[in-house]
Amino acid sequence: MSVELHNDILIERPPQAVFDYVTQPWRWHEWHPSSLWGNDPGHALAVGEHFDERIMVQPLAPLPPRIRRAVRYQVLASEPPLLWETRGEMANGWLQIRYQLKIASNGTRFHRQLNFDVSGPLRLLRPLLTRRQQAVSAIALTQLKGVLESSADTGGRA
Repeated sequence: MSVELHNDILIERPPQAVFDYVTQPWRWHEWHPSSLWGNDPGHALAVGEHFDERIMVQPLAPLPPRIRRAVRYQVLASEPPLLWETRGEMANGWLQIRYQLKIASNGTRFHRQLNFDVSGPLRLLRPLLTRRQQAVSAIALTQLKGVLESSADTGGRA
């Protein structure tokens, strides 16, 4: 049985600016605490394309262990500036991320849905991973809001 987490935040930037930034996985480390690195293919990712990311989760934070994983994603949906979805496979698990954006009176209502599951020995840590991921997801969206609202130019390549 997979875990499903939802987070929602108002970002005072236009939907296209938010979409352009969050669909650059090579920039996720700038706002998401679990993201260590993402490869930059040199262009906007289209449906069917793949990309890689390195993540780190810490189910007993602030205590070790730190679990590092390489994730291979495929873009499932891209409907600028309103929807983007990707699914990633990794050792002992998978994850799926869906971004939905809606025009708000003073910016963009950004909704992030994360589904994931783990197998093997990690399955024993799933309750801890779920609690930790709920906290990290909330932190990530708060940081995303801060990055986007503090910079007028977040759509460029880093």
